[in-house]
Amino acid sequence: MRHPDGPDHTVTARLVVPAPARSRQGHRAGVVTRTVAGAVDLALAALGVALVYAAWVATLFLLSPRRFHFPEPGTGRLVTALLLVLTAYLAFAWANTGQTYGDRLLGLRVVDRHGRRLGPWRALARAVLCVLVPVLLFWVALSRQNRSVQDIVLRTCVIYDWTVHSPPPAVRTRR
Repeated sequence: MRHPDGPDHTVTARLVVPAPARSRQGHRAGVVTRTVAGAVDLALAALGVALVYAAWVATLFLLSPRRFHFPEPGTGRLVTALLLVLTAYLAFAWANTGQTYGDRLLGLRVVDRHGRRLGPWRALARAVLCVLVPVLLFWVALSRQNRSVQDIVLRTCVIYDWTVHSPPPAVRTRR
């Protein structure tokens, strides 16, 4: 695998890629790997919501310790907050590096059909579809090309990529 910045980066990329995984580098990821990465990302988003709640509680306590009581935001608000945080997290990560923390742990990268990083609108659309209709992600298990419905609709793919570099930014074309 040659890096566009020259031969020195080729050596670095090989050092980062685990030897048994080199044959999978650049191939589309399967359902198990994607599910584990998604679970990591969901846990991080839940942690983010929990930390915001803790900061809210601490602020209320500091402002009025004598009248303090734990606020009860309700299940609906907590789920909405989780979905919003998860959507923003996924969109930001996919638009910037193509990798969330879960993706990075498992050597995955989300790219467009040309192998480039997603633009911000495509990353946001993919994040919204993944968060609101996650069951469509499991189409990967039935697809011969290891593509989810979100991948098919938005012309994206999730590939194995253990290298440190990020792909070049998405090319914008005028119409």
